[in-house]
Amino acid sequence: MDALSAILGRTAAREFLSQPVELAQLVKIADAGRHAMSARNLQPWHFIIVRERETLHELGALCLTGRFVADAPSAIVVLKDRNNARWADNDCAQAVQNMANAAWAMGLGTCWVGNFEGDKIAAILGVVEPWAVFTVLPFGRPAPSRRESSTQRLRPRAQTVDLERFGRPVNG
Repeated sequence: MDALSAILGRTAAREFLSQPVELAQLVKIADAGRHAMSARNLQPWHFIIVRERETLHELGALCLTGRFVADAPSAIVVLKDRNNARWADNDCAQAVQNMANAAWAMGLGTCWVGNFEGDKIAAILGVVEPWAVFTVLPFGRPAPSRRESSTQRLRPRAQTVDLERFGRPVNG
């Protein structure tokens, strides 16, 4: 799948088939994150691949808006460097986007978890300063019954894309 097809077709996946994700695929996903743009090339991210069932259950219990992490076959915990307070969130967000798109291109889904107990997750994974949990991304093959169309929920282009000046929608 080409990059644009992955971007335009990707949806959020919160329910996954039980089949495991190959470690090689997860490493490729992490590599996609490593290749994100980064202010001053500081690369304020670190990625922890998690495949152990017990750890995934523990993480899921700590993801307040992502309990589905417990049932995913794998996850990648994205850490940010607290010493880079100005750009770490922006850079890590770009890494997450790359990872989500790379996963989709490989037939895998994910959903960004936004509400979690970061300090407890960090303790489980042995994370040390200056690192902090940025997000948890579950990965797996999306359950077919749960696939949502991303285009069905998009606001119309005329409401979100202008040409030259605000209030002059792009036609076409």
